[in-house]
Amino acid sequence: MTEASATRVAVTSTLDYYLLDPDCPRGLLVEEFELADDLSATRLRTAGWTPAHGGWWSSAAFARAVRTDPDVRARVRAVSRTEAAETYRRLGGGALPDDDALRDRFGDDVSLAGAAPLRLDVGPPVHRVLFAGGLDTARLGQLRAALRLDGTTEHGAGRLRVDGTALRWELRHAGGVAWCLDVTAEPLDRDALRPLLRRLTGVVRGHGLVPATVECLG
Repeated sequence: MTEASATRVAVTSTLDYYLLDPDCPRGLLVEEFELADDLSATRLRTAGWTPAHGGWWSSAAFARAVRTDPDVRARVRAVSRTEAAETYRRLGGGALPDDDALRDRFGDDVSLAGAAPLRLDVGPPVHRVLFAGGLDTARLGQLRAALRLDGTTEHGAGRLRVDGTALRWELRHAGGVAWCLDVTAEPLDRDALRPLLRRLTGVVRGHGLVPATVECLG
């Protein structure tokens, strides 16, 4: 990405949408990460909708299971709001409520507050988005291309300049069992970081990984 690509990081919503049992959709999952001033995640807010269960429900246990149980995770697929709205209509829900109305369905939240891991190196803070799930060789290649990663690190890095701020992101293995995206801004500019984190997280979600939390290291 270049300076001219900066407008592509603009976002209009902070809600994430998933189909439940995507091969034969039976409902929706809607989620939102609540972020602190340093852009670390403090809560995961979540609500599901299944007409067979009487409409909207909220379950922290289900949100955790999506991130810890591969069998449960295989039952959800990230989609756009447009696709979610079409599924909602097709399953008899009518017009999908707007973002504020959907937030009213959140109830049983997952607390994510906690001390960030110690970072010993120097430089700007690293905003790390952790993801649950795995990538085979083909999907890893597709994700690298979608994130516009170069080949200077193990899995590559992407770069963008916005109004003089140098933004950089790297895709990494996290402990060998998950994936993470490390994003930095130099000089630190959280106004530029916030939409970029949202944009990049959406790209990774679209390739089958599920965001678990956002940490600010440093």
